[in-house]
Amino acid sequence: MNALRQFWEGLATRDRRVLAMGAGALLLIALWLLAWEPLREARDAARLRTTAAANDLAYLRAVVPQLRDATATPARDGRSLLALVDATARASGVGEALLRVEPVSAAQVRVYFEGAGFDALVDWLAALQAGQGISISDFSATRSTGVGRVDARVVLERPGG
Repeated sequence: MNALRQFWEGLATRDRRVLAMGAGALLLIALWLLAWEPLREARDAARLRTTAAANDLAYLRAVVPQLRDATATPARDGRSLLALVDATARASGVGEALLRVEPVSAAQVRVYFEGAGFDALVDWLAALQAGQGISISDFSATRSTGVGRVDARVVLERPGG
């Protein structure tokens, strides 16, 4: 530190001013590059993210009512519940395990399966619920012969008859 002081005092007044102004300019440039510029870039990036999020929110607000309407009224193809259950079970791959379908009422059927693949049965029930609005009133299953196989009894109901 002493050597630096001796160097400084050995300089002419004009040289001291030039070095002081250069050091000040260097300090300002360092502050700009190390502090101000990264903060400005972060602010600009945050503005872009905020704008994108606002656009996404506006889109979702516009789409939500359409999605609500689409899921509130499941497709009904005019077939009786008995015919619908029989046809969709056969089309989905659980038809070979379908033992019988009995009407309980105009809005309910009881379906019996023997040796059905559990995963396929659950997938079929989920598709019925999502695509046709059919709900499961009662479900019971017992293990059958074979891995992943069940004997099942399901009562299905169509809302509104």
